[in-house]
Amino acid sequence: MRNAVLLLCYFVFVTSANVFLKLSAGAGTVWYFLVMQIAGNLAGFVGILAYTGLLQTLPLHIAFPLSRGMVVLGVQLAASLLFFHEIFKPTEAAGAALVAAGIILVGASAARQEKPA
Repeated sequence: MRNAVLLLCYFVFVTSANVFLKLSAGAGTVWYFLVMQIAGNLAGFVGILAYTGLLQTLPLHIAFPLSRGMVVLGVQLAASLLFFHEIFKPTEAAGAALVAAGIILVGASAARQEKPA
């Protein structure tokens, strides 16, 4: 359960960090740029703290693909599609499906290896 919460926190904060940094890239003013940069970097830092917590109970070879895979899907599906309304091509959908399949396979392995807290 702890790992699921940490993985969700990592997903939310790192995906948010990418949204803030994308917003800063299109900033019209210096202040907006700075605010979005600060928000993006703070969200990224909190995400790294969640990832560090994940590493306390999961081996690196499981924590890394789970966390990075979730963020790929978060940025690709949640941020780019829902927030920025970017075009999603069939090849990108196939790639997202492969990433999701990989997450499921690694997650199944993680469930068997999870140490009690």
